[in-house]
Amino acid sequence: MNTTTVGRIGVPFKRLPLGDAIAERLRVPLEAWSARRRCLVALSIAVAVFALGANAWIAADMSGAQTSSEALSVAQRKLSEAQAAVAQLPALRRATPVAHVPAGWTSADDVRVISQLAARSDVTLLKIEPGAVAGGGLDAMRPLHVTAQADFDHAVDFLEGLSSLPVLVVPDELTLKRQGAALSMSATLHSFNAIHPVPNAARSSVRNDPDAFDPDEEIVFYDPFQPPTFAPASEDAPASMRLVGLLADRMRGLALIETGDGAETLESGQQWGDERVTHVDADALTFAKRDGSMHSLTLAEAVE
Repeated sequence: MNTTTVGRIGVPFKRLPLGDAIAERLRVPLEAWSARRRCLVALSIAVAVFALGANAWIAADMSGAQTSSEALSVAQRKLSEAQAAVAQLPALRRATPVAHVPAGWTSADDVRVISQLAARSDVTLLKIEPGAVAGGGLDAMRPLHVTAQADFDHAVDFLEGLSSLPVLVVPDELTLKRQGAALSMSATLHSFNAIHPVPNAARSSVRNDPDAFDPDEEIVFYDPFQPPTFAPASEDAPASMRLVGLLADRMRGLALIETGDGAETLESGQQWGDERVTHVDADALTFAKRDGSMHSLTLAEAVE
């Protein structure tokens, strides 16, 4: 039921429902708006734009506050870890027996422990030359020039076994070369006879450490020094090759191959004999033949 009231001058007018009144006001053209209404609408738009802009500013971290906060958290965590490690040093020093280390460690002791480690790692030690001691105190260091032969796995075992020696021995220079069926290793080791590792400390191999890799990642240890097995790339192309490396990102892939004449690189679209490289990624190198057939080559196999 509509209500009719009388205005100031006695003219009756009809009161509209609230919804109809709002709709009637919204239908008023812009040029008929009052100054007060214009100011209210402009203020509302300004507040909405400011709120959206501030939210976008915070979400995008334009001021760097979130990045700084994360960096501060990382720095505080590292500081806490360092303080905890420093606090444990006195207890580690007290718990470290040094009776098994001779009082006067000489070059003969360095040669002995390196020779024993090489024998345990199935490494054929060809030559070991100790040098003169340089420095003093904890910085006293003796260089050892080592030449040996081994396969890749045993060479890695030898290097990992350096942490088990009674004195600190670290490799400074290391060269590995394939020499026939064996692997030639030339290394310069630095022996710090005043620094003794803590016995019974955890020295798990990286290859056997479950925390060193992503559990969902497939781990493949590839020997880059294994003897090559060459095969012709196609029936009409006498050239031979072996895939020795793959490098790929989102934009480009590059494959390193080894031929009888040396090393070369291949990328997508490049021609190899009667075949064309169609795709290179982190898993395989893919070729396409003239008849449309395709085949892939991985690091573990040669072209057939």
